[in-house]
Amino acid sequence: MNDDELATLPPQSIEAEHGVLGALMRWPDNFDKVGDLRPQHFYREDHRNIFAEIVRLAERGQSTDVMSVLAAMQARGGYSDGNLGAYLNQIAQSVPTSFHAAQHARIVVDRALLRALISTADKIVGVAYAPKGQTADQVLDHAQSMVAGLAERRVRNEPRMVREILSEFVDGIAQRSEGQDSAISTGIPELDLRLNGGLRAQQLIIVAGRPSMGKTALSSDIGLNISEQHSVLMFSMEMSSQEVSGRALANRGRVELAKVMGRISEHDTPAWNGVSHGCAKLSDVRFAIDDTPAVTLLELRLKAKAWKRKHGLDVIIVDYIGLMSGGEGDKRSDQIGSYSRGLKAIAKELGVAVIALAQLNRKSEERGDKRPILSDLRDSGEIEQDADVVLLVHRPEMHQPDVDRLRGYTEVLIRKQRNGALGDVHLMFDGPTCRFSGWGGAPPSMAEERPSGRTRGFGG
Repeated sequence: MNDDELATLPPQSIEAEHGVLGALMRWPDNFDKVGDLRPQHFYREDHRNIFAEIVRLAERGQSTDVMSVLAAMQARGGYSDGNLGAYLNQIAQSVPTSFHAAQHARIVVDRALLRALISTADKIVGVAYAPKGQTADQVLDHAQSMVAGLAERRVRNEPRMVREILSEFVDGIAQRSEGQDSAISTGIPELDLRLNGGLRAQQLIIVAGRPSMGKTALSSDIGLNISEQHSVLMFSMEMSSQEVSGRALANRGRVELAKVMGRISEHDTPAWNGVSHGCAKLSDVRFAIDDTPAVTLLELRLKAKAWKRKHGLDVIIVDYIGLMSGGEGDKRSDQIGSYSRGLKAIAKELGVAVIALAQLNRKSEERGDKRPILSDLRDSGEIEQDADVVLLVHRPEMHQPDVDRLRGYTEVLIRKQRNGALGDVHLMFDGPTCRFSGWGGAPPSMAEERPSGRTRGFGG
């Protein structure tokens, strides 16, 4: 074979393949040295078949010597080549020692990865030439996923002794006790306490509630708090970026939202001071807003990836999951389920916390106790399944608007938490500035009171 013919062959090493197979047939104890080697890693088909047969014999606790492998392959049938026995013996005899078995296995896997990369590149080129209705963004995302998949296959996760894992875990306990926690504080101490310090990377946190209960206000308040130390990206499909910015200004400047969104008198010095203070506060935060309507999961993923690459990213807020588009399936419940699965995948892929808002159905309003429960999540039970944390926002004053003692009282009901306890967080909601703080004293009674004549605060 000349140099030109060799140059056209895919990456491979027949010598390394012989080295692995021969070592396993002569010294079966070498299985612990070949790592994550699989039949598909071998270049030659006959080598793939030989390795697969060796593995089958080893799994049954049987001998993997040349004669045993030959007998097993002949019994399986399909091997008409009368030289199989001679070839197996030749492979075994070509390996004088098992010392290099691990190195040979690494070479076989390495060449297989290079071949897979070539194959993937060919597929990407083919799709780019004939996208079959896919947009360029979809082709690019698919290409990135394919290449990333190849990289993930190189990561080998081996079992570890519990004492080794506990050593790291105890270090984490010590760090948390010293205030060095990896959790991202929500800026609301009462909520952090219930969430074991706050939000964490790779978590999907669902914030759900009926309309005007304050789920958007709560998520935005948390996002603004977080953005003082971390990077936050909010996808707002319900409100424009101007509206979100107005709420942020009211929140940080402690000036009434009605004034910010309306007209401030030139003589209203406190309000103008609040606007100036809010602008100064917001100039230092890393809080970005994307108000693309009906964003698809693909668009969200691509934008989040690009934002993290350029600016860093710790938390994504999605307002709200029911307004996303392009989900899988014909039924709305299937589509919503695909969004929640996709958002959880994005959280893990990018190493960020994702706060996704969701609507609750009307069932809670038909019950005597208006407090929502998990089954009230609209359209899909998969949201509950995919979420790491589910927070249900409830403001009793929305059902009893004239009861004075309920003014501003908000319950954040933790109804799912994979690594923590369930419970209720009692907060005070200041509607005019869209801010949340701890509720002072005992929770109010839900009993009816005589009307006070006051109006309700803001929600959303």
